[in-house]
Amino acid sequence: MLSTARLERARGVTAVAGTLSLVMAVALAAAIALAQGALPTPVGAVNDFAGLLSDEQERALGDLVAEVERETTAEIAVATVRSLDGASVEEYANRLFAQWGIGQKGRDNGVLILVAPNEREIRIEVGYGLEGVLPDGLAGAIIRETFVPSFRNDDYAGGILAGTQRVAGIVRRNEVLTDEQRAALEEPGDGAVELWAAGAVLSLFVGLGAFVTGIGAGAKVVPLLLFGLVFTVFPLIMALLVMPRVVFLVLLLLGTGVLVVGYRLARRPSWQTHLRGTGARSTGSGWTAGGGGSRSGGGGGSRSGGSSFGGGRSGGGGASGRW
Repeated sequence: MLSTARLERARGVTAVAGTLSLVMAVALAAAIALAQGALPTPVGAVNDFAGLLSDEQERALGDLVAEVERETTAEIAVATVRSLDGASVEEYANRLFAQWGIGQKGRDNGVLILVAPNEREIRIEVGYGLEGVLPDGLAGAIIRETFVPSFRNDDYAGGILAGTQRVAGIVRRNEVLTDEQRAALEEPGDGAVELWAAGAVLSLFVGLGAFVTGIGAGAKVVPLLLFGLVFTVFPLIMALLVMPRVVFLVLLLLGTGVLVVGYRLARRPSWQTHLRGTGARSTGSGWTAGGGGSRSGGGGGSRSGGSSFGGGRSGGGGASGRW
C-alpha cells in the first residue's frame, strides 16, 4: 500500500508538471514573440519618432547631449515613440537601451529618456555606471516634478527639453548620492505593487521550472530536464535584465533549493520506476526518453547601424511615470 501511494503521488506530480509545462510553453512563446518585435533604428542621440519636437528643438537637444558626452563621456539618448507595441514602458525601454547600446562599453554610462505619448508613459532608463549618480528615486522625482506637469498640459516639447536639461545637469555633476539622500527621494509605495506582482510571477516560473529540472536530472529523463531548464533559465534572465538585483538573487536561491528537492525525490526507486517508464529501479541507469537534441544558443543581436552609441548596458535601474 505504501509503494502504491507513493506511485500515485508521483503520477500526480508528473501530471501537474506536464500541464504547467504546457502553460509555461505558451507564455514563453508569447514573450519571445513580443521580444522579437521590431525596434526603431536610431539616427542620432535624439530620435523624435512620435513627432513631438520641432527641428530647432531637436537640434538644441542634440547639442546639449553632445556637450555632456564631450565633457563626461556619458551618453544621453532621447526617444519618443508612437507606440510601445503592447509592451510595458519598462520592457520597451530596456530592450531599446540594449539594442542601441547607449553608453560607453565597459563604463555603461548611458541614460535613455523614452516618451510614449499615446500610452501616456515615460521612462528614464539608467546604465550600470550611472546608477549611483542617477538612482531610481531621483529619476522618479525628475519625472514627477519636471516631465509630467508639462505633459499634463500637452506641452510635450517643453517637458522633454526641461527634463533632459535636468538629467544632463545631474550627469555633468557626477555626484554619487548618499543613502540618506536616496531615502529622501523615494516615494512611499512607488512601484511596490508592480514589483511584487512581477516577482511573484517570476518566482512561480522559476520554482516550477527548477522542480521539473531536478526531477529530470534525478531520474535521468531528457525531456523533463530540457523543459525544466528552459522554464527556469528564461525567467531568471528576465529578472536579471529588468528587476532589482535582490529579486534575481532571491529567485536564484529559490530555484536552487527547489531543484535539489526535485532531484532527491526523483532518485527514489518508486519515482524512478514511474518517471523512466522502464520498470528499472536502479538509480544508476543511463539517460532515457531519448532525443535530447542540442539547443541552439541564440546569439545576442548586434546593434543596428546608424548610431554612434558606445555599447553600454542598462542594469534595469531608473523610473517610470504616467500622466
